[in-house]
Amino acid sequence: MRRGRDRAQALAFAAMGALGGAALLAGCGAPAPQPAPPRAPGAAAEAVPSAAPPAPPAPGAGRADEGELDEAARRAQAEMAQVLARVAKARGLPVLRDVPSRVLDRGEILERVRAHVKRELPEGVLEHQGEALAALELIPADYDFTAGMFRLVQGRIAGFYEPEDATMYLVDDLSEEEAEETLAHELVHALQDQSYSLGKLLTFKRGDSDRLAAVHALAEGDAMSAMFDVMVGSAFQVDESLLRKLVAMSTALSSVGDTPLVLQESLGAPYTDGFAFVQALRREGGWASVDAVWRALPETTEQLLHPEKLASREPAVAVPVPTAAALGPGFRVVFDDVMGEQALRIAFATYAHREVAADAAAGWGGDRFAVVRRDDPQDAARRVYALAWRLRFDSAADAAEAAKVLERRFGKACRERASLGPIAWTARGSDVAVVAGPYERRAGGGTGSAGGTCAGAKGWLAEVMKAKVGGAAGGAAGAAAGAAAAGREKGEKGNE
Repeated sequence: MRRGRDRAQALAFAAMGALGGAALLAGCGAPAPQPAPPRAPGAAAEAVPSAAPPAPPAPGAGRADEGELDEAARRAQAEMAQVLARVAKARGLPVLRDVPSRVLDRGEILERVRAHVKRELPEGVLEHQGEALAALELIPADYDFTAGMFRLVQGRIAGFYEPEDATMYLVDDLSEEEAEETLAHELVHALQDQSYSLGKLLTFKRGDSDRLAAVHALAEGDAMSAMFDVMVGSAFQVDESLLRKLVAMSTALSSVGDTPLVLQESLGAPYTDGFAFVQALRREGGWASVDAVWRALPETTEQLLHPEKLASREPAVAVPVPTAAALGPGFRVVFDDVMGEQALRIAFATYAHREVAADAAAGWGGDRFAVVRRDDPQDAARRVYALAWRLRFDSAADAAEAAKVLERRFGKACRERASLGPIAWTARGSDVAVVAGPYERRAGGGTGSAGGTCAGAKGWLAEVMKAKVGGAAGGAAGAAAGAAAAGREKGEKGNE
C-alpha cells in the first residue's frame, strides 16, 4: 500500500509538471481575466495522463513505405482503442465512438491552440482581460498577457483533446510514461465530450466566466480522478493537500516559473479544486454522483468549492455591470465579467497569504467588473482604460474580511500610480467596490501613463456603490446583466 501511495505522489508531481497554461488562456478561472476556457486552451492545458501513442511517420517517407505506414497507423489506432476501453472501464462511461489521434511537434501544437483561441474568443477578449489584471496589480503594468499565456502553453503542454474534431493530440517529445499519463487524462475528456457534449459546455460566453470555470474544474477533476485510477489503481491513494503543493511547486520551479503568481495559480486551480470536488462526490456515491453533477452542473465556483452550496443550489447575487458616467463622455464598456469565488481567491493570493486569501474569498456572494475604454478619434492607437468592480458578500463581516486584504495591498485611502492611474476602494455593509484608472496606453501594449486623479476616483466609487444589487444571478437575470453591458458609456469616480 505504501508503495502504491508513493507511486501516486510521484505520478501527481509528473502529471503537474506537464500541465499547460491553456486553461487560463480561454479563461478558465482566474481573476479578472479568466473566462472559463473555450476548449482548446483549456484542453491544451491538460498535460496529464494516459497511454503512449506510436511514433509519427518519419518525415519524407516515400511510396515504398506507404504499406508500412498504413500498418503502423492501424496498430496505433488499435492501441488507442485499447487504452480508451481501459479508461472508459475505470471511469464508467461508454465509448460511443473511436478517438483518432495525432502526434505533433510543439510548434504545430501551439499553432492549433492559437487557431482555437482565434476561432472561439471574440476579438479583444485577451487584451481586455490583461488590462483588468494590470489595473488590479495582478500582473505588472507592462506585462504582455496574451504573449505570456501562449508562452505557458508552449512550454508546458503535453497534449489535448479537441472537441472541434473529436481528436486527441499529443506532443512528439514526451517520454513513454508522460505520453501514457497524458493519454489517460485526455481520453477522459473524450468520454466526457461523447456523453455530455463537453465542447459545447465550455464555449466562451461574455459575462459567464465563473460558471465556465466551475464546469472546467469539474472536467479536470473528473479526468484527474479517473487518470489516477488507471495509473495507480485508485485516486484515493493521492493526498489532495500534497497534490496542491506539488502543483504550485511544479509551476514555480518550471521554465515558466517567472510567470505572475495569478497566472500560475489560475493554471493549477481547475485541477486541484476539481480533483477535491470529484473526490468528495465519489466518497459520497461513487462515479454515479459525479455523473449526476454532469447532468445538473454547478452554476458558480462557489458551489464547486462548497458542496453544501451545490446541494442547496445557492445562487450568486446578481450584480449589475458598473457604470462610469463620472469619468466623462466617451467611455464605453468593452469587457465585463463575473470573477467568482475561485478567481477572487486567486486574486487575493497575490495580495495576501493563500490561507488568508481563501478565507476572505469564501464569503463571496456575487460580483461583476467592467473594463471601460475611451478611444481618440484623432489617434487610433491612443486608448484610455479604466476598471470598476462591485462585489457583494454574504455578510458585513465577510465584506470586512475582504476589505482587510484590499487595505493590506492598497492602503486605506486612494493611491495614485504613475502608469495605471489612481486605485481606490470602499466597503459598506456587505458591499465592496474598487475602481482603477483611468490610464492611457498605446495600442500594442507597453507601459501606460496615468490619466486621472484620486478626486475623480472617489466620485466614480460613489457612482459604482449607488447601483442596486440583489436577486439571483444566472438565467434571465444573468443574460440581462450581460446585455446591459453592451454599448454602455462610462464615466469617472473614486473612493469614499
